[in-house]
Amino acid sequence: MKTLKSMLTALALLFVCVAANATVKHHTGKPTKNDVVNLYIDAIAHGKTNNLDNILDDGLQFNMVRGEHVNTLSKDQLISYLKSNTSDAPASTNTTIVQDDDNTSVIKVEFKYADFTRTDLVTLENANGWAITKVQSSFK
Repeated sequence: MKTLKSMLTALALLFVCVAANATVKHHTGKPTKNDVVNLYIDAIAHGKTNNLDNILDDGLQFNMVRGEHVNTLSKDQLISYLKSNTSDAPASTNTTIVQDDDNTSVIKVEFKYADFTRTDLVTLENANGWAITKVQSSFK
């Protein structure tokens, strides 16, 4: 009987902890800076664009520099481009924090492929949750 009470108490405690943890995560509902950067990396490197719409600001400015040509894409254009042109080619990634404060963060993300390196300077702003507002992308 004593063992049964101990097991039921432990089970109740486990249930309370899981419910509290789920409530806290659901309550905030907004991705952290790390979440935003990881979702962006998954979209660029692996073509996983499912949640990309949620982390890109509506006024996104995406500049892709290729030689002397600069292509500027809006949020919708970028998502459309990634859905039709992203492959899951093997790439290693490296992130470096260039600037970071409570409201703005600039992250340098390097995607190293077999034949080239893509470097993205990703600007995130925290207006109503973290979102990507600008990307400057170049290739070497």
